[in-house]
Amino acid sequence: MTKEQIKILLVDDEIINLENIRHYLIKQGYSLQIAENGYTAIELIDNHLFDLIITDLKMEGVDGCQVMEYCKQKLPESEVIIMTGYATVNSAVDAMARGAYYYLPKPIKLQELKTLVEKALEKKMLRREVSELKQQIMAKKGVTQFVGHHDKILKLKDDITTFSQLDCNILIIGETGTGKELVARTIHELSTRSDKRFMPINCAALSEELVLNELFGHEKDAFTGASQVHHGLFETTNGGVILLDEIGEMPMIMQAKVLRVLQEKKLYRIGGTKEIPVDFRILAATNKNLENEVAEKRFRQDLYYRLNVATIHIPPLRERKEDIQLLVYHFLGKYPTADNQVKTISAEALEILYRYDYPGNVRELENTIERALAICRGPTIEPCHLPARFNNTGDPPRPYTPEKVEHVTKSLHENERDYILRILKSVNGNKTQAAKLMGIDRVSLWRKLNKYKEEGLDIDCLFKE
Repeated sequence: MTKEQIKILLVDDEIINLENIRHYLIKQGYSLQIAENGYTAIELIDNHLFDLIITDLKMEGVDGCQVMEYCKQKLPESEVIIMTGYATVNSAVDAMARGAYYYLPKPIKLQELKTLVEKALEKKMLRREVSELKQQIMAKKGVTQFVGHHDKILKLKDDITTFSQLDCNILIIGETGTGKELVARTIHELSTRSDKRFMPINCAALSEELVLNELFGHEKDAFTGASQVHHGLFETTNGGVILLDEIGEMPMIMQAKVLRVLQEKKLYRIGGTKEIPVDFRILAATNKNLENEVAEKRFRQDLYYRLNVATIHIPPLRERKEDIQLLVYHFLGKYPTADNQVKTISAEALEILYRYDYPGNVRELENTIERALAICRGPTIEPCHLPARFNNTGDPPRPYTPEKVEHVTKSLHENERDYILRILKSVNGNKTQAAKLMGIDRVSLWRKLNKYKEEGLDIDCLFKE
């Protein structure tokens, strides 16, 4: 980003100081806007994206700290430099604690200000680069497979991205159908072990003897029928990632053996006497409360702590029903139909889907949409195309949205736009509150609204009485 592209807001009620700094920074090649008081500054922050705000502390009405707090709400990625002629240790500490990049006493030394501006912008650009790189990795490696805007899904995506880089054991907790294996595969793809093997093992599907043999392998003649050496999965996945799915179903004897391998990074094949070094990362998944299992003596406490270096919780679908509409349209686009016809869904069918509690979670919703697409012969999925259990919930009808029919026949872009505008209208145009309700940052909301304005929509008039 060039200096001309960087946007700086300068706020000061001392006109001479304001003009001196403005003239100096423009001479350095920066693009500036000025405000002679806090009220004007807030209005400008409402309507522009600034990379840096330089503001006086003591001003009539709205002071510099209030400007900074408003900026941090509206433009959380922006940096703020506070200036004041009332330099005290307490006010300096307070300003820094509230989020100021630096505290600069008056009279301002222009060379010092220049250095601070460069460092503050460098910090912001570095943070942006890290964020963009993370988004690129997420898009490339598949975190975007987790559809939804609910804050629990946003946290899930962030946890996956963060923990995947730590190379530690992770406990993945979620109900049946929430996508525990998908989370594990995504962690593997994002990790430094992505070029090595990923091996899922269902602990509930194998007997104790089979688990022992499959994990550890055996030597030739270790038992009747062992005609040759068998390399176990712990050995053949060396350097890679192992998913122990349904770890809560593993027998206690096997838990002790697995714990020893995790502690010592070595194993013995069945019938063997030679230590074999191994190096792999363990991801363990369960739909059980392992703390309760430990308390009931059904799961080893030491193994629980060894596996639970980091924990990822996958929310059940009933806790994020706001995402059902997005998921439905995602699945409608995912599966081809026999007649190659683009399908939509009626408001009544969507409302029924919204009322259901989904014991099978996202997997159940996906299977339901796939089934509906297979039997639907027209352009629209109706209630009759849904399984009977969806129509027998016993719940009274509840409105899905204020506009029950119009939005379901629109494009995904139009649908998203209408959803955002409905949320804004419900909070009387308060963009900060709307962004919080939707689980997105304010800058993203501002960009979307700006795009709608470019499309010719008068956003502001929607909130006038």
